[in-house]
Amino acid sequence: MQVNTSHNRRRWERQPARISFSLVLLAENLMVDSSAIIADFSLRGVGVLTTLELVQGERVRIVAHGELPDAVPARVAWVRDDGDKSTNWKFAGLEFSDH
Repeated sequence: MQVNTSHNRRRWERQPARISFSLVLLAENLMVDSSAIIADFSLRGVGVLTTLELVQGERVRIVAHGELPDAVPARVAWVRDDGDKSTNWKFAGLEFSDH
């Protein structure tokens, strides 16, 4: 019997999106990117575009623009350049957390 060795590393199916929000970096100096964009989302996290210099493992807060004032806590799972050398955008995976 053949075993399918290809597998999807994602634990949760992602849905594409284009949602503006503010990303708050909870570092020594509190930093905010009010122009961040959610590119996709799942039950456990979001893929975002941001101008902040993020590091894997850092704690951040996701703050929706508009009516929802509460911040959603998350952890940076991974970070990479968005591929466009003319911009300073980074693409990051954020995993929702309880704290």
